[in-house]
Amino acid sequence: MGQGKNWVVRILLMIFDAALIFDLFNLAAFIRNLLTPLLGAPLLWQGVLPIVQLGILFAILIFWVEGLYPGYGFTGVRELERLSRSVTLVFIFLIGASYFNKPFQDLSRAFLILSWLLTLVALPLGHFMLRNIISKFSWYGLPVVIFGERKDARQIASSLNNVRRMGWRPTEILPMSAIEQRTMDPNREVAIFVPPSGLLVDKFVHLLNQKFRKVVLVRQTENLGSVWVEPIDLDGQLGLEYHYHLLDGYGRWLKGLVDFGVGLVLSILLCPVIVILCLVVAIDSPGPIFFCQERLGIGFSRFKLIKFRTMTVDAEKRLTDFLQTNSVARAEYKKYHKLINDPRLTRSGKWMRRFSLDELPQLLNVLNREMSVTGPRAYLPSELGEMGDYAPIILRIRPGLTGWWQVMGRHETLFEKRLKMDEYYISNWSLWMDFYIILKTGLVVLTGNGA
Repeated sequence: MGQGKNWVVRILLMIFDAALIFDLFNLAAFIRNLLTPLLGAPLLWQGVLPIVQLGILFAILIFWVEGLYPGYGFTGVRELERLSRSVTLVFIFLIGASYFNKPFQDLSRAFLILSWLLTLVALPLGHFMLRNIISKFSWYGLPVVIFGERKDARQIASSLNNVRRMGWRPTEILPMSAIEQRTMDPNREVAIFVPPSGLLVDKFVHLLNQKFRKVVLVRQTENLGSVWVEPIDLDGQLGLEYHYHLLDGYGRWLKGLVDFGVGLVLSILLCPVIVILCLVVAIDSPGPIFFCQERLGIGFSRFKLIKFRTMTVDAEKRLTDFLQTNSVARAEYKKYHKLINDPRLTRSGKWMRRFSLDELPQLLNVLNREMSVTGPRAYLPSELGEMGDYAPIILRIRPGLTGWWQVMGRHETLFEKRLKMDEYYISNWSLWMDFYIILKTGLVVLTGNGA
């Protein structure tokens, strides 16, 4: 892909960001004026327009420096981290500029704080949606050449194709012997090298660096992930530090504090929705409003998970009879531990499941410290045997109302893959990752990519 097409993506992102940030400033001004009885004199748009324009220009500059234009090679979590950090830096600059600049010293701080909060949430969501759309076009991304053994190289290519938003498009898969014969190609910027285990790679990396702008070395690992791997220099030798981030004492304390705060805020904001759903369940189907089920909690403990009842009162009998007479459904249930067309669901249960609204009562589990807002899946006691060696790791933290596998795989994820994704979450956890999961959950719920 030529540099011209990269400029198309850069310009598209810059125009999108400028327009969205401008609209968010407008929305913040509107909300601020609604609060005029509490905060004093109304905000005049013409008076704040210069600071808005300055903010947009500074944001575009910071995003450019942070590599967000075009932002190829970033995972969703990495892009969220850079966007959030950059947006916060922009508003620190604006607050400082308004404080030291006499014409803006009377500028409403509430307006700037509202603008910051709105941008912090809406801009990443906008980027995620825009990249998901434009990544479907052939002009998006950089061509990537993968060198390595056929099986391993194809696995990397498959992973890149699953995360199109990163913008690394595998165009060739070549054996290691092709590295020396490869000539410099200005249209091929990225090379991925997947060496076999035990091979000394220095010679090959040096050759690739002479022919590609960027060289990525891939080492096959079990499931520890690589989002937060830290390189260590051991007297000239490269070391990579891996550990389970969420099992650190500080990490667990911080996550518990954030979970309780977010759970409390969500419970207050969503209280009217929960009341309405209670009425819907009661009117739609005879039986209790809530459904409680025993699940595995932290330290192999048991707790009662609360959901809105989405199934008929004779659900278990219906399932048993259905699986006995339907071999295809029986195989599906064994593979996914779920059914797409579940005969047990009520009318309201079908659409509540689709938009994950049945899980809102689990906020009570969060406030009761039995669950987290984000975390591994809440597994059934009957699934403990199938969890195998993953159980001692996964059950060291609280299960989540939502989590990595829910937003990345949903129903289509195999049971063993869910376990691996839960371990990946524990290994690579950060507050940025939780923020990403919450934002992605919102998109999943809004689009109805049901569970």
